[in-house]
Amino acid sequence: MQPLVFSLLLVGTLAAGLARAAGPVMPMPAADQQRINSLLGPGVVGQALPSDPIQDTSVYFPLQSREARYQVTSGPNVGKTQVLGLGQARRPGGKQGWRFQVSPSIAGFIRQTEEGDLLMPAVVDAGEGVVIVTTPANPFVIKGMKPGESRAFTQQVAVNHLDDPSDLDYSGSLSGTFTYMGTYQVTVPAGTFPAVCFRLAVDGKVGPAHTQDTAYYFFAPQTGVVAMITQEDATAFWLIHIDSASGKVLNSK
Repeated sequence: MQPLVFSLLLVGTLAAGLARAAGPVMPMPAADQQRINSLLGPGVVGQALPSDPIQDTSVYFPLQSREARYQVTSGPNVGKTQVLGLGQARRPGGKQGWRFQVSPSIAGFIRQTEEGDLLMPAVVDAGEGVVIVTTPANPFVIKGMKPGESRAFTQQVAVNHLDDPSDLDYSGSLSGTFTYMGTYQVTVPAGTFPAVCFRLAVDGKVGPAHTQDTAYYFFAPQTGVVAMITQEDATAFWLIHIDSASGKVLNSK
């Protein structure tokens, strides 16, 4: 075989192998893109990139105490900069628990399972003095999920006052879907990142209010959350369903 022919065959074989190794590209559905653009701003979430299954959740959400600045792009506090972070909560027996601030007054508590999944079983709204507990816990980053995969769940929700946890103010049930949307180029003030996107959509009734919400989290490897869309006022949302959806983008680490 002539050297040139052999070289061309080798290049073709390598290219085919790389193509097979690259994960699928998952374009963002139009409805999701429209909501993301309206709450994060146009141009924040760009082109779809090849996606891989989630092998190690700590790559996307490192469990290390840290603070970061986020710019609020929509919602009640639009234009403000919020200092949010991840802190470790002490547990007996050497167990680890983590508290992730999604706003200055709202924190989601993160638990890592033995399998490596990251779950959020409770959210505290310190400003209004309530804790919202979901059973089973809300998924946050799930090991083994494949691009485009959705997992449905049903959960019970309890809303308790922090000054009297035995006072069950409201309760109800929700049905939800957790979806690994894919990987996208995300451009925020802190830089441009390849980020995986998870969408959490829930629907149901808690107390007298019908609850419906869709949250998005964008995780960049070794960085954590670079953009998110969540509720800014947990109490108003869960108890009387005032939509306070807020977009935030990473300003600086």
